[in-house]
Amino acid sequence: MKAVETLETVGGKWQPGSKTWDAILQGAATPKSQLVFASQTSLADTQGDLRGCIAKTFKFPPLLLSQVCFKSNGFAGCEPSLDGPGHHIDHSYWARFVVKQTHGRLRPKGSFIRHQPTQGLDPESSPLPSLLNPLHGPKTISHGWEWYEMSLFVRWTPASTTILCFDLPEPAKASVRNTLLSRAESLTHSDPYAILAAVLIPEIVALYDNSVWSIRNHICEWEATRKDELDYGLLHEIARHAIHISETLSVASESARRLQQQFQDFGARQTHGDGHQSAPHNPFSFLAGLLEGLFARSESNKARLQNEIMLAFHTAAQHDSKTQVQIGEEAKKETAAMKAIAVITMTFLPATFISSVFSTPFFFFEPGHESGNTLTVSSQFWIYCAFAIPISLLTWGLWTFWDISSRKKQARTMRWPDFKRD
Repeated sequence: MKAVETLETVGGKWQPGSKTWDAILQGAATPKSQLVFASQTSLADTQGDLRGCIAKTFKFPPLLLSQVCFKSNGFAGCEPSLDGPGHHIDHSYWARFVVKQTHGRLRPKGSFIRHQPTQGLDPESSPLPSLLNPLHGPKTISHGWEWYEMSLFVRWTPASTTILCFDLPEPAKASVRNTLLSRAESLTHSDPYAILAAVLIPEIVALYDNSVWSIRNHICEWEATRKDELDYGLLHEIARHAIHISETLSVASESARRLQQQFQDFGARQTHGDGHQSAPHNPFSFLAGLLEGLFARSESNKARLQNEIMLAFHTAAQHDSKTQVQIGEEAKKETAAMKAIAVITMTFLPATFISSVFSTPFFFFEPGHESGNTLTVSSQFWIYCAFAIPISLLTWGLWTFWDISSRKKQARTMRWPDFKRD
Protein backbone atom coordinates (compact mmCIF):
# COMPACT_ATOMS: atom_id res chain seq x y z
CA MET A 1 0.00 0.00 0.00
CA LYS A 2 1.40 3.38 -1.02
CA ALA A 3 2.15 5.98 1.64
CA VAL A 4 0.45 9.36 1.56
CA GLU A 5 1.93 12.73 2.46
CA THR A 6 1.13 14.05 5.93
CA LEU A 7 1.67 17.06 8.19
CA GLU A 8 1.38 16.57 11.94
CA THR A 9 2.14 18.48 15.12
CA VAL A 10 5.15 17.36 17.12
CA GLY A 11 5.91 19.35 20.24
CA GLY A 12 3.45 22.05 19.23
CA LYS A 13 4.95 22.54 15.76
CA TRP A 14 4.10 21.11 12.38
CA GLN A 15 6.35 18.49 10.82
CA PRO A 16 6.10 16.91 7.33
CA GLY A 17 6.01 13.14 6.92
CA SER A 18 4.26 10.21 5.24
CA LYS A 19 2.08 7.32 6.40
CA THR A 20 0.15 4.41 4.98
CA TRP A 21 -3.59 4.23 5.29
CA ASP A 22 -3.26 1.39 7.79
CA ALA A 23 -1.16 3.58 10.10
CA ILE A 24 -3.63 6.42 9.81
CA LEU A 25 -6.64 4.23 10.52
CA GLN A 26 -5.09 2.31 13.42
CA GLY A 27 -4.24 5.54 15.18
CA ALA A 28 -1.89 3.92 17.69
CA ALA A 29 0.04 7.17 18.06
CA THR A 30 -2.30 9.75 16.59
CA PRO A 31 -0.81 13.26 16.86
CA LYS A 32 -2.81 16.12 18.26
CA SER A 33 -3.29 17.59 14.77
CA GLN A 34 -2.74 15.76 11.50
CA LEU A 35 -3.28 16.64 7.82
CA VAL A 36 -3.33 13.91 5.20
CA PHE A 37 -2.84 14.91 1.55
CA ALA A 38 -4.36 12.10 -0.49
CA SER A 39 -5.96 11.65 -3.87
CA GLN A 40 -8.83 9.75 -5.31
CA THR A 41 -6.22 7.50 -6.91
CA SER A 42 -4.94 6.41 -3.50
CA LEU A 43 -8.42 5.13 -2.71
CA ALA A 44 -9.17 3.64 -6.11
CA ASP A 45 -5.91 1.66 -6.06
CA THR A 46 -7.05 -0.18 -2.92
CA GLN A 47 -9.87 -2.56 -2.17
CA GLY A 48 -13.34 -1.21 -1.52
CA ASP A 49 -13.17 -2.25 2.13
CA LEU A 50 -10.58 0.51 2.76
CA ARG A 51 -13.20 3.13 2.03
CA GLY A 52 -15.54 1.35 4.38
CA CYS A 53 -12.87 1.41 7.11
CA ILE A 54 -12.30 5.15 6.55
CA ALA A 55 -16.04 5.82 6.82
CA LYS A 56 -16.27 3.81 10.06
CA THR A 57 -13.11 5.22 11.64
CA PHE A 58 -13.94 8.85 10.90
CA LYS A 59 -17.68 8.32 11.32
CA PHE A 60 -18.58 9.56 7.86
CA PRO A 61 -21.76 8.54 6.06
CA PRO A 62 -20.81 5.82 3.53
CA LEU A 63 -22.34 7.98 0.79
CA LEU A 64 -19.40 10.42 1.08
CA LEU A 65 -16.96 7.85 -0.34
CA SER A 66 -19.21 6.71 -3.18
CA GLN A 67 -19.37 7.79 -6.82
CA VAL A 68 -22.25 10.15 -6.10
CA CYS A 69 -20.18 12.44 -3.86
CA PHE A 70 -16.91 12.04 -5.76
CA LYS A 71 -18.72 13.38 -8.86
CA SER A 72 -20.67 16.07 -7.01
CA ASN A 73 -20.08 19.76 -7.75
CA GLY A 74 -19.91 20.59 -4.04
CA PHE A 75 -21.45 20.06 -0.61
CA ALA A 76 -20.85 20.53 3.12
CA GLY A 77 -22.15 18.69 6.17
CA CYS A 78 -21.35 17.49 9.68
CA GLU A 79 -22.18 14.79 12.21
CA PRO A 80 -21.48 15.69 15.86
CA SER A 81 -21.63 13.23 18.75
CA LEU A 82 -22.67 14.47 22.21
CA ASP A 83 -22.82 12.81 25.59
CA GLY A 84 -25.64 13.17 28.08
CA PRO A 85 -24.55 16.53 29.58
CA GLY A 86 -24.01 17.96 26.09
CA HIS A 87 -20.24 17.64 25.84
CA HIS A 88 -18.76 16.86 22.42
CA ILE A 89 -17.50 13.30 22.27
CA ASP A 90 -16.36 13.87 18.70
CA HIS A 91 -17.24 16.03 15.73
CA SER A 92 -16.96 15.01 12.07
CA TYR A 93 -17.59 17.32 9.15
CA TRP A 94 -16.84 17.37 5.45
CA ALA A 95 -16.93 19.62 2.41
CA ARG A 96 -16.27 19.43 -1.31
CA PHE A 97 -15.23 22.24 -3.64
CA VAL A 98 -14.90 22.08 -7.43
CA VAL A 99 -12.99 24.75 -9.35
CA LYS A 100 -12.66 25.15 -13.12
CA GLN A 101 -9.46 26.88 -14.20
CA THR A 102 -9.01 28.18 -17.75
CA HIS A 103 -5.63 28.92 -19.33
CA GLY A 104 -4.23 30.91 -22.23
CA ARG A 105 -5.77 29.30 -25.30
CA LEU A 106 -9.16 27.61 -25.35
CA ARG A 107 -10.06 24.92 -27.87
CA PRO A 108 -13.15 22.71 -28.15
CA LYS A 109 -12.44 19.24 -26.84
CA GLY A 110 -14.40 17.44 -29.55
CA SER A 111 -15.19 14.42 -27.36
CA PHE A 112 -16.58 13.53 -23.96
CA ILE A 113 -16.66 10.70 -21.45
CA ARG A 114 -20.08 9.12 -21.20
CA HIS A 115 -21.42 8.92 -17.66
CA GLN A 116 -22.03 5.43 -16.38
CA PRO A 117 -24.99 4.84 -14.05
CA THR A 118 -24.16 4.54 -10.35
CA GLN A 119 -24.31 0.92 -9.20
CA GLY A 120 -24.81 1.61 -5.48
CA LEU A 121 -24.01 3.87 -2.55
CA ASP A 122 -22.05 1.42 -0.41
CA PRO A 123 -18.30 2.26 -0.68
CA GLU A 124 -17.41 -1.42 -0.36
CA SER A 125 -19.52 -2.41 -3.38
CA SER A 126 -19.63 0.78 -5.44
CA PRO A 127 -16.46 1.50 -7.46
CA LEU A 128 -15.06 5.01 -7.67
CA PRO A 129 -15.19 6.86 -11.01
CA SER A 130 -12.86 5.32 -13.58
CA LEU A 131 -9.31 6.62 -13.34
CA LEU A 132 -8.55 5.59 -16.92
CA ASN A 133 -11.44 7.65 -18.31
CA PRO A 134 -12.43 10.22 -15.68
CA LEU A 135 -15.21 12.68 -16.44
CA HIS A 136 -12.77 15.56 -15.84
CA GLY A 137 -9.40 14.11 -16.69
CA PRO A 138 -5.98 15.76 -17.01
CA LYS A 139 -6.19 15.65 -20.82
CA THR A 140 -8.47 18.68 -20.78
CA ILE A 141 -5.50 20.92 -19.98
CA SER A 142 -4.31 20.48 -23.57
CA HIS A 143 -7.56 22.18 -24.63
CA GLY A 144 -7.04 25.13 -22.29
CA TRP A 145 -8.77 24.22 -19.03
CA GLU A 146 -8.66 21.86 -16.06
CA TRP A 147 -10.75 20.90 -13.05
CA TYR A 148 -9.76 20.94 -9.37
CA GLU A 149 -12.05 18.60 -7.45
CA MET A 150 -11.19 18.85 -3.76
CA SER A 151 -12.78 16.96 -0.88
CA LEU A 152 -12.11 17.66 2.81
CA PHE A 153 -12.98 15.24 5.62
CA VAL A 154 -12.33 16.23 9.24
CA ARG A 155 -12.50 14.07 12.36
CA TRP A 156 -12.17 15.91 15.70
CA THR A 157 -12.07 14.58 19.24
CA PRO A 158 -10.95 16.31 22.43
CA ALA A 159 -7.64 14.44 22.02
CA SER A 160 -6.85 14.84 18.30
CA THR A 161 -7.84 16.31 14.93
CA THR A 162 -7.33 14.54 11.60
CA ILE A 163 -8.01 16.27 8.28
CA LEU A 164 -8.11 14.34 5.01
CA CYS A 165 -7.48 16.56 1.97
CA PHE A 166 -8.27 14.81 -1.31
CA ASP A 167 -6.96 16.11 -4.65
CA LEU A 168 -5.72 19.49 -3.47
CA PRO A 169 -3.74 21.04 -6.38
CA GLU A 170 0.02 21.00 -5.94
CA PRO A 171 0.43 24.82 -5.70
CA ALA A 172 -2.30 25.00 -3.05
CA LYS A 173 -0.85 22.01 -1.23
CA ALA A 174 2.60 23.62 -1.16
CA SER A 175 1.10 26.88 0.11
CA VAL A 176 -0.75 25.08 2.93
CA ARG A 177 2.41 23.20 3.84
CA ASN A 178 4.54 26.35 3.91
CA THR A 179 1.95 28.27 5.91
CA LEU A 180 1.71 25.64 8.63
CA LEU A 181 5.45 24.94 8.79
CA SER A 182 6.22 28.65 9.13
CA ARG A 183 3.74 29.21 11.94
CA ALA A 184 5.49 29.95 15.24
CA GLU A 185 2.38 29.03 17.20
CA SER A 186 0.03 26.11 16.80
CA LEU A 187 -3.62 26.65 16.00
CA THR A 188 -6.01 26.06 18.87
CA HIS A 189 -7.00 22.43 19.13
CA SER A 190 -10.29 23.10 20.88
CA ASP A 191 -11.71 24.43 17.60
CA PRO A 192 -12.13 21.70 14.94
CA TYR A 193 -12.67 24.39 12.29
CA ALA A 194 -9.50 26.38 13.05
CA ILE A 195 -7.21 24.86 10.39
CA LEU A 196 -9.95 24.82 7.78
CA ALA A 197 -10.89 28.47 8.31
CA ALA A 198 -7.34 29.80 8.76
CA VAL A 199 -5.47 27.88 6.06
CA LEU A 200 -7.43 25.53 3.80
CA ILE A 201 -10.52 27.57 2.85
CA PRO A 202 -8.48 30.73 2.07
CA GLU A 203 -6.40 28.66 -0.37
CA ILE A 204 -9.57 27.35 -1.98
CA VAL A 205 -10.98 30.89 -2.20
CA ALA A 206 -7.76 31.90 -3.99
CA LEU A 207 -8.37 29.12 -6.53
CA TYR A 208 -11.87 30.43 -7.18
CA ASP A 209 -10.44 33.94 -7.53
CA ASN A 210 -8.00 32.73 -10.20
CA SER A 211 -10.83 30.89 -11.92
CA VAL A 212 -13.02 33.99 -12.17
CA TRP A 213 -10.25 36.31 -13.32
CA SER A 214 -8.87 33.86 -15.86
CA ILE A 215 -12.19 33.68 -17.70
CA ARG A 216 -12.41 37.47 -17.36
CA ASN A 217 -9.09 37.69 -19.27
CA HIS A 218 -10.59 35.75 -22.17
CA ILE A 219 -13.63 38.04 -22.23
CA CYS A 220 -11.49 41.21 -22.12
CA GLU A 221 -9.27 39.87 -24.90
CA TRP A 222 -12.35 39.26 -27.04
CA GLU A 223 -13.68 42.76 -26.30
CA ALA A 224 -10.33 44.39 -27.10
CA THR A 225 -9.70 42.51 -30.38
CA ARG A 226 -13.04 42.30 -32.14
CA LYS A 227 -12.51 41.05 -35.69
CA ASP A 228 -14.58 41.24 -38.84
CA GLU A 229 -14.44 37.47 -39.19
CA LEU A 230 -16.02 36.35 -35.90
CA ASP A 231 -14.98 33.07 -34.31
CA TYR A 232 -18.35 31.94 -33.00
CA GLY A 233 -16.89 28.62 -31.84
CA LEU A 234 -14.42 30.36 -29.52
CA LEU A 235 -17.10 32.75 -28.27
CA HIS A 236 -19.37 29.90 -27.26
CA GLU A 237 -16.42 27.99 -25.78
CA ILE A 238 -15.72 30.95 -23.47
CA ALA A 239 -19.42 31.09 -22.57
CA ARG A 240 -19.44 27.39 -21.70
CA HIS A 241 -16.59 27.80 -19.23
CA ALA A 242 -18.14 30.95 -17.76
CA ILE A 243 -21.34 29.00 -17.06
CA HIS A 244 -19.38 26.24 -15.30
CA ILE A 245 -17.47 28.77 -13.19
CA SER A 246 -20.69 30.44 -12.03
CA GLU A 247 -22.18 27.05 -11.23
CA THR A 248 -19.25 25.98 -9.05
CA LEU A 249 -19.08 29.37 -7.31
CA SER A 250 -22.78 29.27 -6.50
CA VAL A 251 -22.39 25.86 -4.87
CA ALA A 252 -19.18 26.92 -3.09
CA SER A 253 -20.93 29.97 -1.59
CA GLU A 254 -23.70 27.76 -0.26
CA SER A 255 -21.15 25.29 1.15
CA ALA A 256 -19.32 28.14 2.92
CA ARG A 257 -22.60 29.28 4.45
CA ARG A 258 -23.23 25.76 5.69
CA LEU A 259 -19.76 25.65 7.26
CA GLN A 260 -20.52 29.01 8.86
CA GLN A 261 -23.70 27.61 10.38
CA GLN A 262 -21.92 24.44 11.52
CA PHE A 263 -19.27 26.57 13.24
CA GLN A 264 -21.97 28.54 15.06
CA ASP A 265 -23.77 25.38 16.12
CA PHE A 266 -20.52 23.86 17.41
CA GLY A 267 -19.75 26.99 19.46
CA ALA A 268 -23.28 27.05 20.87
CA ARG A 269 -23.01 23.43 21.96
CA GLN A 270 -19.61 24.06 23.50
CA THR A 271 -21.00 26.93 25.53
CA HIS A 272 -24.05 24.92 26.51
CA GLY A 273 -22.03 21.83 27.39
CA ASP A 274 -19.09 22.97 29.51
CA GLY A 275 -19.90 26.59 30.22
CA HIS A 276 -16.87 27.85 28.30
CA GLN A 277 -17.68 30.96 26.30
CA SER A 278 -16.68 30.40 22.66
CA ALA A 279 -15.24 33.21 20.56
CA PRO A 280 -18.01 35.33 19.00
CA HIS A 281 -16.03 35.76 15.76
CA ASN A 282 -17.07 33.48 12.92
CA PRO A 283 -14.19 33.25 10.39
CA PHE A 284 -16.44 31.68 7.75
CA SER A 285 -18.55 34.86 7.49
CA PHE A 286 -15.77 36.76 5.73
CA LEU A 287 -14.82 33.79 3.52
CA ALA A 288 -18.45 33.21 2.53
CA GLY A 289 -18.72 36.91 1.68
CA LEU A 290 -15.64 36.66 -0.53
CA LEU A 291 -17.14 33.73 -2.41
CA GLU A 292 -20.41 35.59 -2.87
CA GLY A 293 -18.50 38.57 -4.24
CA LEU A 294 -16.65 36.31 -6.67
CA PHE A 295 -19.96 34.77 -7.69
CA ALA A 296 -21.32 38.26 -8.43
CA ARG A 297 -18.25 38.99 -10.58
CA SER A 298 -18.71 35.67 -12.35
CA GLU A 299 -22.31 36.59 -13.12
CA SER A 300 -21.02 39.92 -14.42
CA ASN A 301 -18.62 38.02 -16.68
CA LYS A 302 -21.53 35.98 -18.02
CA ALA A 303 -23.53 39.16 -18.67
CA ARG A 304 -20.59 40.76 -20.49
CA LEU A 305 -20.15 37.62 -22.54
CA GLN A 306 -23.83 37.53 -23.41
CA ASN A 307 -23.51 41.15 -24.47
CA GLU A 308 -20.62 40.20 -26.77
CA ILE A 309 -22.63 37.34 -28.25
CA MET A 310 -25.54 39.69 -28.97
CA LEU A 311 -23.16 42.26 -30.45
CA ALA A 312 -21.59 39.59 -32.66
CA PHE A 313 -24.98 38.52 -34.00
CA HIS A 314 -26.10 42.13 -34.52
CA THR A 315 -22.82 42.94 -36.26
CA ALA A 316 -23.28 39.97 -38.57
CA ALA A 317 -26.88 41.00 -39.24
CA GLN A 318 -25.77 44.58 -39.96
CA HIS A 319 -23.13 43.30 -42.37
CA ASP A 320 -25.76 41.20 -44.12
CA SER A 321 -28.04 44.25 -44.31
CA LYS A 322 -25.30 46.34 -45.91
CA THR A 323 -24.71 43.55 -48.40
CA GLN A 324 -28.42 43.49 -49.22
CA VAL A 325 -28.37 47.28 -49.71
CA GLN A 326 -25.43 46.95 -52.10
CA ILE A 327 -27.27 44.23 -53.98
CA GLY A 328 -30.30 46.54 -54.16
CA GLU A 329 -28.18 49.39 -55.53
CA GLU A 330 -26.77 47.12 -58.20
CA ALA A 331 -30.28 45.96 -59.02
CA LYS A 332 -31.34 49.61 -59.41
CA LYS A 333 -28.52 50.16 -61.88
CA GLU A 334 -29.60 47.11 -63.84
CA THR A 335 -33.20 48.33 -63.72
CA ALA A 336 -32.17 51.73 -65.10
CA ALA A 337 -30.27 50.03 -67.92
CA MET A 338 -33.24 47.82 -68.73
CA LYS A 339 -35.50 50.87 -68.66
CA ALA A 340 -33.21 52.65 -71.15
CA ILE A 341 -33.37 49.63 -73.44
CA ALA A 342 -37.17 49.64 -73.12
CA VAL A 343 -37.33 53.35 -74.03
CA ILE A 344 -35.20 52.79 -77.12
CA THR A 345 -37.33 49.82 -78.08
CA MET A 346 -40.56 51.79 -77.67
CA THR A 347 -39.10 54.60 -79.78
CA PHE A 348 -38.47 52.44 -82.82
CA LEU A 349 -40.88 49.54 -82.50
CA PRO A 350 -44.16 51.34 -83.38
CA ALA A 351 -42.65 52.92 -86.49
CA THR A 352 -41.17 49.59 -87.53
CA PHE A 353 -44.53 47.97 -86.96
CA ILE A 354 -46.33 50.52 -89.14
CA SER A 355 -43.75 50.13 -91.88
CA SER A 356 -44.19 46.38 -91.78
CA VAL A 357 -47.99 46.62 -91.86
CA PHE A 358 -48.07 48.87 -94.89
CA SER A 359 -45.07 47.19 -96.54
CA THR A 360 -44.63 50.43 -98.44
CA PRO A 361 -41.29 51.60 -99.73
CA PHE A 362 -41.13 55.34 -99.08
CA PHE A 363 -37.63 55.88 -100.42
CA PHE A 364 -36.40 55.21 -103.97
CA PHE A 365 -32.84 55.11 -105.20
CA GLU A 366 -32.34 55.53 -108.96
CA PRO A 367 -28.82 54.91 -110.19
CA GLY A 368 -27.58 55.98 -113.62
CA HIS A 369 -29.86 59.00 -113.97
CA GLU A 370 -28.83 61.88 -116.19
CA SER A 371 -28.24 64.07 -113.20
CA GLY A 372 -26.51 61.26 -111.33
CA ASN A 373 -27.71 58.88 -108.69
CA THR A 374 -30.86 60.18 -107.03
CA LEU A 375 -32.82 59.35 -103.86
CA THR A 376 -36.49 60.25 -104.02
CA VAL A 377 -39.21 60.17 -101.35
CA SER A 378 -42.62 58.80 -102.07
CA SER A 379 -45.46 61.28 -102.20
CA GLN A 380 -47.34 59.01 -99.73
CA PHE A 381 -44.73 59.26 -96.96
CA TRP A 382 -47.19 61.38 -94.95
CA ILE A 383 -49.30 58.26 -94.45
CA TYR A 384 -46.43 56.61 -92.57
CA CYS A 385 -45.95 59.71 -90.39
CA ALA A 386 -49.67 60.04 -89.79
CA PHE A 387 -49.82 56.56 -88.27
CA ALA A 388 -46.34 56.07 -86.77
CA ILE A 389 -46.15 59.30 -84.72
CA PRO A 390 -49.54 58.99 -82.94
CA ILE A 391 -49.03 55.30 -82.22
CA SER A 392 -45.54 55.98 -80.81
CA LEU A 393 -46.92 58.76 -78.61
CA LEU A 394 -49.77 56.52 -77.49
CA THR A 395 -47.34 53.73 -76.61
CA TRP A 396 -45.19 56.16 -74.61
CA GLY A 397 -48.26 57.47 -72.81
CA LEU A 398 -49.54 54.02 -71.90
CA TRP A 399 -46.13 52.93 -70.60
CA THR A 400 -45.74 56.15 -68.56
CA PHE A 401 -49.23 55.73 -67.08
CA TRP A 402 -48.50 52.09 -66.15
CA ASP A 403 -45.14 53.01 -64.58
CA ILE A 404 -46.62 55.80 -62.43
CA SER A 405 -49.54 53.60 -61.35
CA SER A 406 -47.18 50.79 -60.33
CA ARG A 407 -45.05 53.16 -58.24
CA LYS A 408 -48.10 54.55 -56.41
CA LYS A 409 -49.43 51.07 -55.71
CA GLN A 410 -46.04 49.95 -54.36
CA ALA A 411 -45.82 53.07 -52.15
CA ARG A 412 -49.27 52.35 -50.68
CA THR A 413 -48.26 48.75 -49.97
CA MET A 414 -45.04 49.71 -48.14
CA ARG A 415 -46.64 52.53 -46.11
CA TRP A 416 -47.09 51.87 -42.36
CA PRO A 417 -50.73 51.41 -41.39
CA ASP A 418 -52.36 54.33 -39.63
CA PHE A 419 -53.78 53.50 -36.22
CA LYS A 420 -56.57 55.68 -34.97
CA ARG A 421 -56.58 56.54 -31.28
CA ASP A 422 -59.81 56.38 -29.36
